[in-house]
Amino acid sequence: MSKGLVHTHAGDDSDGKIWGIEGMNLLFMLAGLLIGIGLALLLSRHNAPTLSVGAGAVPFALVALYVFAFRQGKPKAFDTDWLETHASGSGWMPPSRQPRNPLFSHAST
Repeated sequence: MSKGLVHTHAGDDSDGKIWGIEGMNLLFMLAGLLIGIGLALLLSRHNAPTLSVGAGAVPFALVALYVFAFRQGKPKAFDTDWLETHASGSGWMPPSRQPRNPLFSHAST
């Protein structure tokens, strides 16, 4: 008797890519673009065009820097792990100065 085929649906767990940018990262980029356009439109009524476009480019540039430095092509929690490591100082590494084991010091005397 032969065993039948078992369909496991073992497929790709990718979120998908559009123009080489992963799915969730694209939403960050679009949000930065919309905030930048909104800021440029708000500033364009009373300021010079170069100032309004320059100020509008700042949110998009910051979001693009964040996405390409900390999210695109990195493991899922790389950005939060990096922030935690730099905020707490040690992150996932053990402390550089370990306290002595009280049980071990009593056993040797």
